[in-house]
Amino acid sequence: MAISRQIPRLEQLATKRVLLGTNLGHSALIHTPPSRSSKVILWRRSARGACLFLLAVLGCLQASAQQKPASPLDEFERRFTAANSAKEAGDLPAAAAASEKIVALGLREMGKLRLFEAAYPEAARFSRRSLEFEDVADAHVDLAAANLFTSRLDEALKEISQALAADPRNATAWTIQGQAQIKKKDYRAAVESFQKSLEIRPDRETSYGLASCLLRLKEKEKAAAIFQQMTVASGDRSSLHLLFGVAYRNATLYGDAIREFQRALSLDPKVPNGHYFLGLTYLMRNEWVLTPEARRQFLEQLRVDPRNFFANYLLGYMAFSSNQPQEADHYLGEAARLNPSSSEAWLYLGLNAYRRKENQRAERLFRKAIALAERSGVDAHNDIRKAYTSLGRILIASGRAAEGERYFEKARAIQQNIIADNQEGSGMDDSGGSGVSSADVPSLPQNEPPVPLGGTGKDAATPLGSNALSHAKLTQGQERQAAAQEEFLRSVLGGAFNDLATVEAMQEQYAVALGHYQEAEGWDPKVPNLMRNLGFTAYRAGNQPEAIRALRKALALAPGDDAARAVLRELGTTVPGQVPQKKEDKKP
Repeated sequence: MAISRQIPRLEQLATKRVLLGTNLGHSALIHTPPSRSSKVILWRRSARGACLFLLAVLGCLQASAQQKPASPLDEFERRFTAANSAKEAGDLPAAAAASEKIVALGLREMGKLRLFEAAYPEAARFSRRSLEFEDVADAHVDLAAANLFTSRLDEALKEISQALAADPRNATAWTIQGQAQIKKKDYRAAVESFQKSLEIRPDRETSYGLASCLLRLKEKEKAAAIFQQMTVASGDRSSLHLLFGVAYRNATLYGDAIREFQRALSLDPKVPNGHYFLGLTYLMRNEWVLTPEARRQFLEQLRVDPRNFFANYLLGYMAFSSNQPQEADHYLGEAARLNPSSSEAWLYLGLNAYRRKENQRAERLFRKAIALAERSGVDAHNDIRKAYTSLGRILIASGRAAEGERYFEKARAIQQNIIADNQEGSGMDDSGGSGVSSADVPSLPQNEPPVPLGGTGKDAATPLGSNALSHAKLTQGQERQAAAQEEFLRSVLGGAFNDLATVEAMQEQYAVALGHYQEAEGWDPKVPNLMRNLGFTAYRAGNQPEAIRALRKALALAPGDDAARAVLRELGTTVPGQVPQKKEDKKP
């Protein structure tokens, strides 16, 4: 669903929550530790529920691959209503359970946001944390997707099995399972998974995945029938023929792939990446020997689109392979400028400099390539192993043997992972840039340029298995909406963790409460009374350094807090004297 269509609904919910909070007032519960303090732990005002701007477009992997449960907006409102009811009744166990439900949903939505932003390690971390508070199929699916995009295939399949055990009719779970099975090259199993998904919900992405698997199994007629159905449904579009070409190419049916790419270019000579795909297929058909035919297509791609990262990258790599260092620097440098997050472009720039004995420059480039690869979670392929090995040699040659050996150890570990993956029949997805694994062809970027799946309108999706999402560039509008989404989710999570910790502290579970107050601070340190609550709870838990840190912050926010000052003095800490506010300094 488009973000713009959510705005009226979001504004209505925000207004409703503000009024609800105003009508209820503070509804404070007071807990007093054994000191002279009073009014120590205050329940957060329920008006914090105004921060429920949850954008539905950020709550799914892709528009065509999502289930249709109650929207996150409605679910958050329902959970806040339950929490408010428990507070009003003074039912502490129910209040704790309701706060945990809010935390679980907030973490789940934060994980979905990270999936949208292609920050997969963080997405996995938030999904796992969400499952600690609420074990639901949706969180297992999100965690599986994050694992899929970082090629943790066994972990992805484990999470999917748990999701399907809880919800056998989760079509998205069957689709993700099929994508993981493709990466493990178990195409027959993937066919079964995609078919089960399509039985539950017809979907273009899943249909395309099914056809791609059938081509791997050399069942061309069945695949062609699916492609024909997609063409009838969406029209004879150039982007569809690009997708069909990718599927044929990945199945090493190069003649069919070339036919589809040529058809796409005949429909639209400027179809995005059309000449790149055709040139790449010529290159693959000729076993990675650059022919004039392939080079002509890459140069034509740059003629119609000079800012094309993929054509620049492959021309640069082929120049490097042909020992043409100046041409390699030109094209690889342009590729790195166009996509600074590409570890592969920086890697081959570094190898080119190393070959030219420009070791200082090579070291900088290798370090950048390694940092980018590790940050994106893509460090277990042959390409980046070369950066560790070459950097290790540079460091040892320059007298930094200990550091150099660490890089050699990392290179050996990556190599062992590659060997293990190959023995298990897994490794990188064949569609990851070329249709062959990076272990076979270390020249290719890890991600394919995105190709729309067809259809009309803004909701046409990209195939989940194409890895396009992991290099997807958000528009400025999407970045603004994602930033707003994160701000509101942080506010919700900060308040919910604060509420949960308050109930736990009131039940004298001080150590557990302290941890949750600390999490609340990490999400949103602006939650009212949070530092005060945290400080007094740390005091009761016997954590004096944390009590001092938090109560000092609380006192800075409220210099008239005599209870906080008294505890700080009791702990032997000097505190500033109370300074009355000037009347003109007080805010209304």
